[in-house]
Amino acid sequence: MPENLVTVREAAGFLRISARTVYRLIESGQIEAVRIGKQWRIPLGDLPGFEAGAPKASPAVDNAASA
Repeated sequence: MPENLVTVREAAGFLRISARTVYRLIESGQIEAVRIGKQWRIPLGDLPGFEAGAPKASPAVDNAASA
């Protein structure tokens, strides 16, 4: 069974970052991706913090504790 591939825009939505940031992560090697024609596709299982079909919430930052 082929692995699920998502577009850069879909990956950006899962990770809650911009599409440009996803491209930068691909270019730096932090996210694995395959090029199909002129477009990038990212294996769903290779997205950082993405497990079992649901994105993880990023940890909250408590700025009051550092004050």
